[in-house]
Amino acid sequence: MPQSRPLARPATTQSSRGALTILFATVFVDLLGFGIVIPFLPLYAARLQVRALGIGLILSSYSLTQLISAPLLGSLSDRYGRRPVIILGLLGSSVSYVIYGLANSFLVLLASRAVHGACAGTVATAQAYVADVTSDAERAHGMGLIGAAFGLGFVLGPAVGGLLGHADLRVPVFFAAAITFLNFVCAATVLPETHRKAASPQRGWRAMSSPLLSLPRQLARHRLWRLFATVLLLTSAMAGFEATFAVMVAAVYGYSAREIGELLAFAGLLQALTQGYLLRKMVARQGEIKLIRAGILLFAAGMAPMANWPNRQLLWLLIGMLSVGYGLASPSLASLISLSTPAQLQGEILGINQSAQSLARICGPIFAGFVYQTFAPGRVYVAGAATTLIALALIGSTKLTLVGQESDTGAPRGEFEHHSLGDV
Repeated sequence: MPQSRPLARPATTQSSRGALTILFATVFVDLLGFGIVIPFLPLYAARLQVRALGIGLILSSYSLTQLISAPLLGSLSDRYGRRPVIILGLLGSSVSYVIYGLANSFLVLLASRAVHGACAGTVATAQAYVADVTSDAERAHGMGLIGAAFGLGFVLGPAVGGLLGHADLRVPVFFAAAITFLNFVCAATVLPETHRKAASPQRGWRAMSSPLLSLPRQLARHRLWRLFATVLLLTSAMAGFEATFAVMVAAVYGYSAREIGELLAFAGLLQALTQGYLLRKMVARQGEIKLIRAGILLFAAGMAPMANWPNRQLLWLLIGMLSVGYGLASPSLASLISLSTPAQLQGEILGINQSAQSLARICGPIFAGFVYQTFAPGRVYVAGAATTLIALALIGSTKLTLVGQESDTGAPRGEFEHHSLGDV
């Protein structure tokens, strides 16, 4: 692979904006492939005679391997650079789609999702890449660009997949494999390195696995545990929503598959606009912590009434509130975690953050499915809203100061002024 000099950290210059543009395109194409394939996974699995529990295990295997790989890949990116980890992740994703397309059994399909989940840990590396090339003031906007790439991928992906999969559901899978492989080639050619490698990287398995083995302590005792817990609860609510939404709107609101696709496209577009444009305007005036609080409140207000007030016009409004709320809160949380982390630990700590999200995406759909089947559809969304309000309470009394500035207690930016919390 061509070698690239690392960019200097991190005043936002023309070179760093160019690097962000390349990264945005790389993440967008990666998520476009994901969006093409994943909406059709349950139908694809059903044609292989996989039952509902099996489909749930397939979806969980993706998040489980992502949970394991994210801190490991983050640590590797801190030691060897962001570029090789991102490039190898793209190659792994392409291979996983090929396995998916050739799958003729539950176990092969399970393996394909597990491989893809392991490669999806590179999302945290992309966030660390953003941290390398942005100033503190631009950090939330840079994280928002990653979120916007997600949103656009999920807006366009299902539409492309629907067109290609009309006759054969394998066609969109192989198309996703092809564009992801092309993405790998382009990234290997033009994506610059942004991180200066450690002078004496540790290569032993113990050093590489340390982030994963210490994950429970990191989540529970790290000085940023409140932010990690907020990420866990917010993402869990979102994952529960995603796992049950299509079934719920068909049963409660009478929506067809095409109409569900329109709703999801509307949600993805709103989230992309929020993260890619609106967030930059607001963060300079309000700061990340206020946007997290406002985003969580908006998310909860949009989620709680779903399935309880079966009005189609109201549903569009609720989806809009939920999408904008999540679009404000999620990248702002990633930005705060990044701003609270030393430069040499960006990949590892953002990997822990990604692992918290993966844990939420393992637990959230299982809990939501249990509530949906045991009680009623509306209870899922009331429970999800309550979960996010617990997250709001966790950070509601937390006081943050800006990096490079001192607070009244002398705490640097991004560090909680709760000195009783455990440190790393």
